[in-house]
Amino acid sequence: MRLSLILAILFIFFSCSKEDSTDNEIEIIKIPESFPEIEFPEGNEFTYDRWILGKKLFFDPVLSADSTISCATCHMPEIAFTDGRTTAIGIEDRVGNRNSPSLANIAYHPYFTREGGVPTLEQQILVPIQEHDEFDFNIVLIADRLKKDQNYVHLSQIAYQREPDPFVITRSLANFERSLISGNSKFDKYLSDKEEFTDSEKRGLELFNSEELNCTKCHSGFDFTDYSFNNNGLYLNYEDVGRY
Repeated sequence: MRLSLILAILFIFFSCSKEDSTDNEIEIIKIPESFPEIEFPEGNEFTYDRWILGKKLFFDPVLSADSTISCATCHMPEIAFTDGRTTAIGIEDRVGNRNSPSLANIAYHPYFTREGGVPTLEQQILVPIQEHDEFDFNIVLIADRLKKDQNYVHLSQIAYQREPDPFVITRSLANFERSLISGNSKFDKYLSDKEEFTDSEKRGLELFNSEELNCTKCHSGFDFTDYSFNNNGLYLNYEDVGRY
């Protein structure tokens, strides 16, 4: 009788755990009504297990050469996944050349880095890892570190059916970062008829959309960008040559 009771409790526990996992997988990414669906690349489709692994790596300083900084050091959730600095600071307090852009809605970006020379989010993961002023490390050596951690080995097998390696690291991080959706502003609610604008806000929207100001030539769409590269003429001398 006692054994039957224990087995029944275990059955209920594991059944609930599985249900919770499914619910979490559904609720992790909530696409606003005015947003398009996120396209996950073949071979790195979204799963809750991949998201969990990517999130753990995102906040773990194990990715940097001296294990002092993580992705979240420069992309802090509390300030829109930036660091609030003019230029990023990497290991050993090395000052970089550029700031850390927000990761909000990065799932929709068609290319990455200031030059736009990196075509996928999976490939972009390699940039901060190898940059001297950021992680200053090698992804193969990171994989060697993770293989010594049984927790990472376990999570990797569940998520990708393989041990931690460069494929797993880049894919899981990209999988997690695609879930960073920002679409609950008053404007988003206004588009879905969930909130009304004030008269002043309506006038501002009319000005924003007007031909006279032409804001929407560059700031268009659900994410207020056309993802193009432009010189807005703010600097006479700009040391960062960018796409040049």
